[in-house]
Amino acid sequence: NRSINRSMNFIDHFDSVLSLSEGEVPVCTGCMKQVEGDKLKSCSGCFKAKYCSRACQKRHWKMHKKVCSDAKTLRFNAADRVRIAVGGEWDPWKKGTIIGLYIHNSPYSIMCDDGALHKAPEDSDTFIQKLDDEAFVICNKDGAPLTPIPVPPSPAEVRAAELRDEALFKEAPPEDDCPLCGLRFPMKSETIYLKCCGRKLCIGCCGLNLNRCPFCKEDLQMVTDPVRRLEERIENCDDGREIMAAHMLAIEYDIGQNVPQDSQRAHQLWVRAAAMGSRDAHYNLSQSYGKFHKERGVEKDDKKELYHLEEAAMLGDAASRCELGIYEGDRGNWDQAKRHWMLSASAGCEGCLYTIKRGLQKGVVSEGEYKKTLRDYEESIKLTKSLQRVVGKHILGKHIKFGPGGVNTL
Repeated sequence: NRSINRSMNFIDHFDSVLSLSEGEVPVCTGCMKQVEGDKLKSCSGCFKAKYCSRACQKRHWKMHKKVCSDAKTLRFNAADRVRIAVGGEWDPWKKGTIIGLYIHNSPYSIMCDDGALHKAPEDSDTFIQKLDDEAFVICNKDGAPLTPIPVPPSPAEVRAAELRDEALFKEAPPEDDCPLCGLRFPMKSETIYLKCCGRKLCIGCCGLNLNRCPFCKEDLQMVTDPVRRLEERIENCDDGREIMAAHMLAIEYDIGQNVPQDSQRAHQLWVRAAAMGSRDAHYNLSQSYGKFHKERGVEKDDKKELYHLEEAAMLGDAASRCELGIYEGDRGNWDQAKRHWMLSASAGCEGCLYTIKRGLQKGVVSEGEYKKTLRDYEESIKLTKSLQRVVGKHILGKHIKFGPGGVNTL
């Protein structure tokens, strides 16, 4: 095929440059002087040309760079028959078939005839040698062994991944309703957590009850010993308030509010809250394993970061859904990114709606998809709007304390 013919042309040209046959004394590619032993140094680009000195290599570079460049850009195709050097040895060889190509067609996944599966190293294209008319050898530049790659997933694993994908793009449960006005809670920025009794109110109802909690009748401006209350709530409540209490206590330790700052303790509480089903805790854990891992003393882990983002999104967190769209977009998975942004916009995220609108202008979102997303967005906003909330937002503007993970207090 075309790639092998190109490889052959390169090898033939390279052999003519070296002008060596088996058994002859090695010569410098630049000055053609014979050099005994292993004093010749190989070119770090192609590992074919050999030179007696650095100066000789520099003088010969103008002639050699074209050949060296060709060596670096050789590519194979899937289904090509190859021989690979396993364990850094040129002999014995293993014959196999390329079954997969990765970024920029390199490295290669190779299935050997004996059933062993190997992954060619990143720099495998820099060391290619013609063996015969049938095959070439792929090996990294210093002869290191090829790295084995995992066996392909089993049918059960494939099915589990499919079920996970279905759950990820299933429409998330809607927000809870405010216990006072009965309207659906709006986005996080307009939901208030009451430290006195551990309940949530919308910004409208909180504006009407600025000085006194409508549930426990305690003065909202004079809440004492909030940390102790949160700890008791975690241990004693079983009505759902313990979940938010664990998340809120984690925030206290994370920012050092009312307690000495302790990032490890905050991380442990978020893990506990996430296990109880807190989407806010899942979101904060994704940040801990991602961009805030240094500040929180956690080892960076991309897999855990993605896992907790997905868990938060499946529980209805629009911000996590939006970040998943960015994650997929950065990797070129535009269909996946679009689906995430559409779901987030349908839940009331104005930023994701704008992104979908831009996608329509660019031609990557259809008119029907945009109209459906806009309709869902407007319906979601309609269920959360009221004059009382507009007034409450105006009244509480200076009193709200915004916390990490979207939890706001007075």
